Amino acid sequence: MTVHVHKFGGTSVGGAKRLREAARILIDAASDGTATVAVSSAMSGVTNDLVAVAAATDRGQLEAALERIEKLRKRHHETADALGATDASDPLRVAIDAHLSDLDAVVRSAIHLGELSPRSQDRLLITGEKLAVRLLARALEAGGARAEALDADTFLDTDDHFGSAEPVREIADRETAAAIRQVLHGGRIPVITGFCGRAPDGATTTLGRGGSDLTATLVAAALRADLCTIWTDVPGVFSADPRLVENPQPLPRLHYREAAEMSYYGAKVLHPRTISPVIRLHIPIRVRSSLAPTEPGTTIDATFTPESGLVKAVTAIQDQCLVSIEGNGMTGVPGVAARTFGALAHHQISATMISQASSEASICFAVPGQAAATVGAALKQAFRLELTQGQVEEITVREGVSLVAAVGIGMAHRNGVAGRVFSSLGRRGINVLAIAQGSSELNISFAVDAVDGAEAVRTIHDEFVTAAATPPGVGRAAPRSVLLLGCGNVGRALIQMARNHPGIRFVGVADRSGVEVHRSGLSPERLDALMAHKLAGGAIGDRPRASRFAEQPLATVVEKLKLAADVLVDVTAENGHETLFAEVARRGLDIVTANKKPLAVDAPSYAALLRTLADGGRTLRAEATAGAGLPILSTITSLLDTGDEIMRIRACLSGTLGYLVSQLEAGAPLSQAVLHAIEHGYTEPDPVADLGGDDVARKAIILARFAGLAPMHRVSLSLEPFIAGLAAGLSQADLLAQIAVHDGDFDMRLDQARTTGATLRYVASVDGSGARVALVEVPLADALATIDGPDNVVVLTTRRYPASNPLVLRGPGAGAEVTASGVLADILSLGAR
Repeated sequence: MTVHVHKFGGTSVGGAKRLREAARILIDAASDGTATVAVSSAMSGVTNDLVAVAAATDRGQLEAALERIEKLRKRHHETADALGATDASDPLRVAIDAHLSDLDAVVRSAIHLGELSPRSQDRLLITGEKLAVRLLARALEAGGARAEALDADTFLDTDDHFGSAEPVREIADRETAAAIRQVLHGGRIPVITGFCGRAPDGATTTLGRGGSDLTATLVAAALRADLCTIWTDVPGVFSADPRLVENPQPLPRLHYREAAEMSYYGAKVLHPRTISPVIRLHIPIRVRSSLAPTEPGTTIDATFTPESGLVKAVTAIQDQCLVSIEGNGMTGVPGVAARTFGALAHHQISATMISQASSEASICFAVPGQAAATVGAALKQAFRLELTQGQVEEITVREGVSLVAAVGIGMAHRNGVAGRVFSSLGRRGINVLAIAQGSSELNISFAVDAVDGAEAVRTIHDEFVTAAATPPGVGRAAPRSVLLLGCGNVGRALIQMARNHPGIRFVGVADRSGVEVHRSGLSPERLDALMAHKLAGGAIGDRPRASRFAEQPLATVVEKLKLAADVLVDVTAENGHETLFAEVARRGLDIVTANKKPLAVDAPSYAALLRTLADGGRTLRAEATAGAGLPILSTITSLLDTGDEIMRIRACLSGTLGYLVSQLEAGAPLSQAVLHAIEHGYTEPDPVADLGGDDVARKAIILARFAGLAPMHRVSLSLEPFIAGLAAGLSQADLLAQIAVHDGDFDMRLDQARTTGATLRYVASVDGSGARVALVEVPLADALATIDGPDNVVVLTTRRYPASNPLVLRGPGAGAEVTASGVLADILSLGAR
């Protein structure tokens, strides 16, 4: 006979509607002849009310306790009415009144005696379950099934440790099976109280944390059931707490040991005590939502599923303290650990994590925060002699600690997992206080300051779970949290493109006025609203949830806001960001930039930036500075990495100026060509940066530095402006008026070039002697003459690619989308670093 056990949590039996839906689940489960057994918690919130009754009783507050009891009576009567028990003589109403009268008697007796004993408290607390099973049985009967409420404190044998009793397994199994099978054989669905048992003298006991779940698995084990389903209010177990992680993944399957580890480290999943009864019999547990009963939920069994990823879940325990015992006199002395943990055991305190130095000169462990004072006093008492003699030098108790655990049976015997865990934390600037990993390699756990606990969970989850869950065909960047500087055309294009890469989240977007942030990442809706605000001419600092910069440097704001960013992306054209880059690199951020100015500064400033990056192990990516989306710098880097030597670079590096020359070749006057370039978005925010040649000059300096053609980063630069004498900051009308003066000169220069079989190009030429930028004539057969419109072209002469057959790169060199694609490629390359 197939046997299934179904346990319903408080939300699943929280009212008449929920009770009817729970009954429907049970009736459907039994429809194919499966022997169906139900275990029920109290209705949602009832146990809290009973705890309040107990507290009032313990304080001798009879009126307060009776007021709570009356509240419970009213709620259960209303539920019974909704299930059809409207008559006071109905057996369900009689049973409710009888149990609440018993509760009333317990309270009055305890107050009369001046003490609420653990025995009486257990009898009081189980009232909610005894009421719930009778309501669920009535809901089953109303649905056409036969049912019988059973009180587990009449057959489930436990010890007499009131408040957290342990089942006496063999006796409990035998008595439990006999009581339930009698009901099943009578064709009825047993509905059993969770959370309680029977002491040797017949008194009611409670089973402690996860008690109702434990009842369900004890019943499943006693009946040798085929399945135990835990019905709750969530559709299974998630890879992380949804309150901490924006995109937790539902876990279709967990190994028993994974579930136990997750529970131990704070996840809302079955307690290890709950899993224990079914492990030995290999009975699977399924966690499902009664609110969405068609969802498959999570199956917990002995199946090993390495294909589901190295780390399946990340959990955390808050409010811990870290205790350290240190002293050179401890080395090699037997019994130190035994005395340490013996002192904890004496006070019934369990260590939540243990770490010991290989030198034996220190022992470090974590305990719950509320035990901090007790543990400190107990250890100082236990080692008072050694502290006096200096063998133990220090006992410290550090409060405000979180324990984080990365859990996954797939981590076993896999190289590099711990390295990835702690490298990802390092990139976020999260300091690890202590580390522990068992020999089974099922769990890597570590302690961090409480303020870093949530961010540590997000970091590990992003590193392993989010990346592994990215579907095929979607960008598989290693997770990156981005602080974006600039929300102009390029910034907006980048935000749109990044939506195809779920691992990339924008935790902050800034312009000159301020920054808008969210530690878990700005939602798509919030980003859309921000971009619309910018398009309408607004500033980020004007938005309600933004922080204004005022006179503070951005790096200071980043520190104050404790941004959860690991990449700074700069798509502005601001000056002075080399200092900002150095500051954020010291704070542990990598850098991606489309801003040429920080990389074209004077040699000492550039060298200082490189030293800061190297000292902090940070990476700078700058592909979009030289050729927008064209892979110029990556090609140069690859050539150098493979042992090639670059002799000379000739390049047309301005999409704007390339477009202007193409328009001139088509017969347009220069001033009209400039207007068209502005309208197409090909120019810098101030077109003078293009027309003066400064933009190309910066690119030439960057090429020289990346190609190793600038010893000690010093670049000798000769610059001839495309149009000389233009002042920055002119209005568009004034700028076009000044340019129109040169229309005839450019027509004349182009005609002269044509007479010699050449054309005009604005060329950056870089070699060992320096960089030269000028408008020059180039033969029509030259690769530089072949470009049309805003394309860039780069001609690389190297040892492998001689002047007779150089390496030529050609492609779009202007436009917001092209530049954004180069920036995005750099962000993705960081993920693959």
